[in-house]
Amino acid sequence: MLPGIAPILIFMLAVSVDSLSAGFAYGTSRVRVKPLAAVFLAFIPSITITLMTQIGSMIFSLFPTWLFSTLSFLLLSFLGCEKLIESLIRHLAARYPDIIGNWACKIKQLNIIFTIYFSPEDANKQDTQVLSAKEALFLSLALSLDSIFASMAFSYQVPSLMVFFLSAVIFHFLLFILGLFIGSLVSKKISMDLSWLSGLFLLLLALYTLA
Repeated sequence: MLPGIAPILIFMLAVSVDSLSAGFAYGTSRVRVKPLAAVFLAFIPSITITLMTQIGSMIFSLFPTWLFSTLSFLLLSFLGCEKLIESLIRHLAARYPDIIGNWACKIKQLNIIFTIYFSPEDANKQDTQVLSAKEALFLSLALSLDSIFASMAFSYQVPSLMVFFLSAVIFHFLLFILGLFIGSLVSKKISMDLSWLSGLFLLLLALYTLA
């Protein structure tokens, strides 16, 4: 696998680009984000990513290096393609709302999480002008879904657990704030779906695993 910081940067962009899209959605809606909500949005996905890298390390340590590289390539490629398909579904859902809607699992709060997963801005339901800590909690859980398996596949390339965790926090926080800022500059509410970009990053990362 290719050593150095490049794979880590690509991975961080891949798993945190949805935070940029969510921030942009709230920015265009002029939603105020509470401090604790911002903490949840930065730390919960980062904790999930870091934890899964460790679980992935324990699982894949049982396999030979060549087999781990193959499994990582296949898993990251699958996730990358899934993100591209997800982006297509979102596009079709916006263009044909009567045919394709949000997919939801009808099991109590899971319904909220999966609905938010496809439309992050739907997390803000109680007060349309303020994103509360509770709403941010569901949003952060939704944003963590994709990173679970990607982190397991990427675990072999993590040089330092603490640096990795802090990098994840910084990426998620800065991209969300950047999206919020850019969105606030837009005069009307529009959508920005960058899940396709996350898919491209994951596919590129998959190629790195074979280097």
